[in-house]
Amino acid sequence: QSFEAKFKPAAGDTANAEPRKIRLLSISTSGVSYNFEQAKQPGRVGWQTQTLTNTFASDLLPGFNLQVTHDLWRGQVGLASAKFEPFLQSLSASFSVGPRTLSAIASLFGLGHRPQPGSAPEPTQPTPGATPGGPGPRGFVGLGGYRGGSYGGGGGRGFNLNVQFSAQRTRDTGAVIPKTGLQGGRQQMTLGMSFTPTPNWSASWNTNYDFDTRQFGQHYVRLERDLHRWHASFAFSRTASGNFAFNFYVALLDEPDIKFDYDQQSYLRP
Repeated sequence: QSFEAKFKPAAGDTANAEPRKIRLLSISTSGVSYNFEQAKQPGRVGWQTQTLTNTFASDLLPGFNLQVTHDLWRGQVGLASAKFEPFLQSLSASFSVGPRTLSAIASLFGLGHRPQPGSAPEPTQPTPGATPGGPGPRGFVGLGGYRGGSYGGGGGRGFNLNVQFSAQRTRDTGAVIPKTGLQGGRQQMTLGMSFTPTPNWSASWNTNYDFDTRQFGQHYVRLERDLHRWHASFAFSRTASGNFAFNFYVALLDEPDIKFDYDQQSYLRP
């Protein structure tokens, strides 16, 4: 199911062009199956779907996606002993915020500048450690595997924020489970942010937070500085265990062999 809206035509527009549409909300539900032959068997019912997933999306927030999965039955689906009792099993959500996001929302209410059809899409969050312009002659590899190449261009990127959240739950079946301490990873949030404070500076930060252990995971911070024909790069990563890596790199764009780089890494034993 989709809900859409149309933008109002610009004042004085006589082209009679079809107004641009925007998706306010779309809802997609996974399929449900029923087996009539199975229902005839003793101790069985016809239902064959154990879980049901609903997915929500909207153009109002770039990259917005919400997915909810329910376990429909207490017990094994298809057995007469199973009881229909929907249980929230997993939830995942993601969205991004950029310069055009607020502008697009404001335009729906007649505020600010309205995006024109066919305008360039909002830039997306780059892969952690990536730099505009692609890989260069040398990259930095941190403790968590993040890689960043040499710089390939000037500033100009606006602010971008990517947020992802995931949660997993297990239905209580009454079974006795031995306690082994708090286990993380069931509720996590991942953040990725990049911005350009000046035309010659760019910065990015990536991290994740575990709501079960109440601790941050790996941090990755990267700074890029355009020095006309030179480029400087600073990168720092740190894991939850305390291990860290630092890299400083300066190179001449016209002659990448003329460079200076420095690496430092530490490994803490548990």
